[in-house]
Amino acid sequence: MEFSHLSISIFVLFSVAVVGDEDLWQTLWPNTPIPNTLTELLNPNIADTEVNELPMKISNTQYSKTFFFKHDLYPGKTINMQFSKSPFQQPFGVHAWLKQVKNVDKEGYTFEELCIKKDAIKGEDKYCAKSLKTLVGFAISKLGKNIEVFSSSFVDNQEQYTVQGMQNLGEKAVMCHRLNFQTVAFYCHEVHATTAFMVSLVADDGTKTKALAICHTDTSGMNHNMLSQILQVDPGTKPVCHFLGNKEVLWIPN
Repeated sequence: MEFSHLSISIFVLFSVAVVGDEDLWQTLWPNTPIPNTLTELLNPNIADTEVNELPMKISNTQYSKTFFFKHDLYPGKTINMQFSKSPFQQPFGVHAWLKQVKNVDKEGYTFEELCIKKDAIKGEDKYCAKSLKTLVGFAISKLGKNIEVFSSSFVDNQEQYTVQGMQNLGEKAVMCHRLNFQTVAFYCHEVHATTAFMVSLVADDGTKTKALAICHTDTSGMNHNMLSQILQVDPGTKPVCHFLGNKEVLWIPN
């Protein structure tokens, strides 16, 4: 079941009354800075404002396109990271679950296609947020108020990384992906049968950093053509993993 606008309104009114987004954050997590990716929501759009779907400029660390098998996630493993280059590209965490994948070199998905017409897959609860309050409200509705947020920090102009280690963040998480629109909007979802990891990496230039990886045990809802082309497997046969780029965040129970 999707998280409704009514549920969000109740959460906001009951929890924080008339406080602003920054005050809300400080009330809930006084010792945690707002991740850079989420600061884009501090000037929220009015709910009924038309979404500007023109793509924003994509950096070379914005959206990871790397799928891999879980057994490839071990210390010493070298991973050649791929990042979206097309200006219309949306994160894999969104369109890997779409039944049809567009030619994103020529066109992009609309807000309506991703957030309104797209049905949640089996085992997924989804919501598109255009404000920090509603994004936080969705995460709390799924995980409770005792939660913490993580983000990746890939290095500019680096696409090769060596795994140093990984921390298992558990099997319950909410992922929020910044959609590639001029209007700030995040596609948030809780996908069942997943395990999240924080992976310590060393870039090819020697820079140490960390990135989030998500491993999906149940891939039956993934796009068949995409999995076949990238990993030569069919949906529902093998667990697969992917990284979250710098424009995405992950919430887990604390």
